[in-house]
Amino acid sequence: MKVNTKQRQKARRGFEQTFGREELINRMFHIIQTGKKGLDTFIHQLVAMLEEAIMDMEREEQSGPEYHPVSSGIYK
Repeated sequence: MKVNTKQRQKARRGFEQTFGREELINRMFHIIQTGKKGLDTFIHQLVAMLEEAIMDMEREEQSGPEYHPVSSGIYK
């Protein structure tokens, strides 16, 4: 199997875990019905989720897990 096929399958499984299979099917159906506007909305939601995940990872990297700061003087 080609590398890009494996990557697509891995991405699809990730979306299914994030949204649930039924919700993912509903969103794809909505995209097909509404065309570019639906796709733009879906991409906007994914980008927002990615941005939030990156900010959470950065926060934990700098100040430790919630309620357990790495060093004194750093607060969330």
